[in-house]
Amino acid sequence: MVQGNVNAVRCLECGATRWTIFGESLEHLLDEPCEVCGGETVAERRRPGTGAARPFMERRDLEAHPRETV
Repeated sequence: MVQGNVNAVRCLECGATRWTIFGESLEHLLDEPCEVCGGETVAERRRPGTGAARPFMERRDLEAHPRETV
């Protein structure tokens, strides 16, 4: 998991996200258009490591069932 001062900007048009670990560069990223499509960017609210946890499965159960692609 990433900890500390991690910020990001997200494009309003295509959804591309750019992450930064340097606080002063967040303002710089907000001033620039999206690198992918040239659209407007806004501060991202999500943070790394806050996604849904994967359910725990026993290894013996994984061997019995083929692994699903995610």
